[in-house]
Amino acid sequence: MQPSRPTAAPRRRVALASLLVALAALLVACGDLVEVQPHEPVTLPTPDQNSVVVDAQGNTLAELHAGQDREVVALSQLPEALIDAVVAIEDHRYWSHHGVDAPSVLRALGVNIRAGDIVQGGSTITQQLAKIALVGSEQSLQRKAVEASVALQLESRFSKREILAQYLNTVYFGQGAYGAQSAAQRYFGVDASQLDLGQAATLAGTLRAPSRDNPLTDPAAARARRDAVLQRMVELGHIDAQQAATASAGPVEVSPRDPRPWQAPYFVAHALKTIQHDDAFTALGDDPDERARRLYRGGLRIETTLDPDWQTAAEDAVATTLSDDGDPHAAVVAIEPGTGALRALIGGRGRQDPDDPVARLNLATKARRQPGSAFKPLTLAAALTRGHSLDESWSAPASLTLPADPPAHPNAWTLSNYGDAAFGRLDLRQATWHSVNTVYGQLVQSVGASAVADLAERAGVGRSLPAVRSIGLGSVEVTPLEMARVNATLAAGGVRRETRVVSRIVGPNGRVLWEPAPSGGSRVMDRGVAWMTTQALRGVITEGTGQVIDLDRPVAGKTGTTNDYADAWFAGYTPDMALSVWVGFPQGRVPMVPPRTRRRVAGGTWPAEIFDRTVSQALAAAPPSEFPVPRGSLATVEVDASRDCLANPYTPPDLVERHMYLAGTQPSEPCDEPSQPPAEPVPDVLGMPAESAVAELRRAGFSARVATECPDGGDDCPGARRRPGTVWQQQPSETAPADSAIELSVHPRPSGSEGASLEADTDDAAPSADHGQREPAAGDGEIEGAPQDDVGDVTPQAGVP
Repeated sequence: MQPSRPTAAPRRRVALASLLVALAALLVACGDLVEVQPHEPVTLPTPDQNSVVVDAQGNTLAELHAGQDREVVALSQLPEALIDAVVAIEDHRYWSHHGVDAPSVLRALGVNIRAGDIVQGGSTITQQLAKIALVGSEQSLQRKAVEASVALQLESRFSKREILAQYLNTVYFGQGAYGAQSAAQRYFGVDASQLDLGQAATLAGTLRAPSRDNPLTDPAAARARRDAVLQRMVELGHIDAQQAATASAGPVEVSPRDPRPWQAPYFVAHALKTIQHDDAFTALGDDPDERARRLYRGGLRIETTLDPDWQTAAEDAVATTLSDDGDPHAAVVAIEPGTGALRALIGGRGRQDPDDPVARLNLATKARRQPGSAFKPLTLAAALTRGHSLDESWSAPASLTLPADPPAHPNAWTLSNYGDAAFGRLDLRQATWHSVNTVYGQLVQSVGASAVADLAERAGVGRSLPAVRSIGLGSVEVTPLEMARVNATLAAGGVRRETRVVSRIVGPNGRVLWEPAPSGGSRVMDRGVAWMTTQALRGVITEGTGQVIDLDRPVAGKTGTTNDYADAWFAGYTPDMALSVWVGFPQGRVPMVPPRTRRRVAGGTWPAEIFDRTVSQALAAAPPSEFPVPRGSLATVEVDASRDCLANPYTPPDLVERHMYLAGTQPSEPCDEPSQPPAEPVPDVLGMPAESAVAELRRAGFSARVATECPDGGDDCPGARRRPGTVWQQQPSETAPADSAIELSVHPRPSGSEGASLEADTDDAAPSADHGQREPAAGDGEIEGAPQDDVGDVTPQAGVP
C-alpha cells in the first residue's frame, strides 16, 4: 500500500519548520551581520554524575546515582577512536562549522518536505548538546529555532573540545548509561580509556537509537551499526580499510558490568541518612533535599569510617553463629572508643532482598528493643558516682517487692532473679557477675531511676529515657547503636565521643567539601567510676554469665536477656573496640526457645559467641592492651574482705585484701571485729604430767600458766596421792586466741619428794620426750620441790629423763 499523500496544511507546517532551520543555517553564513540570541545568557550546567562511597581503606562500598548512571571524565581520558567515531557518524563537519551545519540543514529540508513531517533536523553535536542540556526535546517550531540559536552561542563561548567533552559526558548510550565512561563500563566492563576501535564504534553507533541498536538487547542491529560507523570512519580518513576489517570481524562481544550491589549495605544506608539529615553537613546544602541531590547527582567521593576487616569479622561471626535459615537475625555495631569512629555495622540480613518485607529495616539503628541486664552497667556506674562501693554487701533473695514510692513510683514493684535463684548476701561485684536482679532493684531504688536515666542519656543513648525503677534492669528500649555508644564511653574511661561515620567528603574536582571538626570528646563520667565499672564487668567474663567468651586480651561486658527470651544481648568492650550484639526476630517479640529456635537463646549464648568471634578476628593482628588505671581517682587500702572496713591487727590473714576505691570513698576506720586474735583449738592435756602438758601446749602455739593445788585449794587430796604432778584442770579447754596462755591446775606432790620445780615463764620449757604419756621420774616418779602456788616453767632436774 502506498503511503497517503500529506494534506496541504501539514505540508505547509513542515515547510515552515524547514525554512526556519534553513534560516538558522543562513544566519550562520551571515554571522557577521546577524546574531540570534536566546532570551538569557547561555551557560552549560554541570551534568549529574555518580557519587561513590568508600571505606576507610578506599574500597568502593556503593555507587550512587538518581536515575542517570554517569561518571564525568576529561576529554583527555577518552580514546581518539571514540572521538573520531562519534564525530564521523553524528556530525562529520563538527570541527569546521559554528554550531549549525548549513549543508545538513538544507539536506534535512528536502527530506522533511518529501516526508511531510519533521523526520530529520540536521542537528549538529552542538545542537544535540543544546537540546539535552538546555532546551529540551519538545517537538515545536519555537524549540527548534531556540536550539539553533543556543548552539550558535555555545560555539561563541566554548571551545570545540569543551563542547565535545560536555556532550560525551552527557549523552545517553542506552542501558541506563549516561556518558561514555558509564557506557564503557556497562557494555564492556572497562573504563572508557581502555576501549578498542570496535568497542568505540559500537558505542558511537548506539547514539542514534540507544534502545534499538543496543548490543545487549539486539546484537545483530548493534553489529550492523558498528560496521556502518567503521565504514564512515574509513570514508573520512580516520582509519584505513584494514583497521576497519579487523575491528568488524565477528560479532559484537560484550562483557556487561551490572550495577554493583552495595557492600555493608546497612552501614552505607546509615551513612547516607546521617549526611542527609544532620545539619553538620550544611556544606552540601542547607536542607535534607538539597543534600540528597548532591549525594546522588554531585559526583562526590564520600570517605567513611568503616573498617573492612572489622566489618568482615562481624559478618563472618554472624554467618557462623546463625547458620540456619530459620535462625533469628542479628544486629552488630562496633565503635573505636578512642575516636568514636563507627567501624562496623550489621543491621539485619539481605537489605537488598526484594522478597523480605523487613529487609530495609536497619535493626542496628532503628529497632528499639529492651536490653535487659545489658543495661545494668549504667545502673552500677550511677551508684558508684553516688558513693556506693563494689564491696558493699547486699541481700540477694530469690525475689522481693519494693514498696510504692509516690509520686514518681506510685505502685509497688515485685522482681525476681533468673531461675528464681537466691544468693544470700553478695557484694556489687558478685551481683554484677551473676546478674542478680534483686540486688540491682535495691540499687536503683537507692540511687534513683532519674540518675540512671540521666547518665544513660549523657553516656551515649543521646535521648531522654523514662525514669522508671525498672530502668535499672533494662526495661527501657534502646538500639544496638546506642548500646555500642555507651560501651565506647566506658571503654574510653568515661569520655563520650560523637559517633563518626564519615571521615571526609570530596567534590568532583578533588576539593574537600567537608571534614569533621577536631574534638576530644566530653567527660560524662568520672574516670574512676568508669574504671571501677570496667573491673566489675571483667568479672562477668571470668566468673559470671559471659564465660563463653575466651579472648587473650582484657575484655569487659554484660549479658542481657529479656522476658520470654524475646531479645538477647551482649554488649562489651576492650580498650580498642566497643561492640554491641543483639539477637532476635525483626517482626517483634518472638520467644527464642525450641522449637522456634535450635536452642534457648540468652545473652550468654549466641550474642556472646558473636561478640567473641568478632573481636577475636577483628583484633587478631593488634597486640592486647590494658585498660589504663586512672591516676589520682582511686585509693587502695587493705580491708577485711568480709566486712569492708580497714583490717585490724586481729583480722585473719586470709581475709585481708587490697581493694581499690574511688578516692574519698575508701574505708577510713578499722573493723571492730575481731577484737582479739582468732581462736585456735586447745590440745586436751588433762591427766598429763605438767611438763608434758606445757610442751604440748607450746607446740600448738600457746603458753601455759601452771598452778599446783588440789581442787579444794589445799595440798593434800586423793589426786595428790594417786596422780601427783598431773594436770587435773585446763582453762580454756576447747579454743583460745593464738599465743594466749592456758591456765593449768596440777596435783601437788607430797612434801620432800624429788621431781621438777615449776617456774614462772613457760616460753623456755624443754619439750618432753613423750608428747602425751605420763613420764616417770627417778625413784618413785614424782616431781620434787614444786611449791603449791608457784607458776612458771617446768625445768628438768637431775634424775628426770
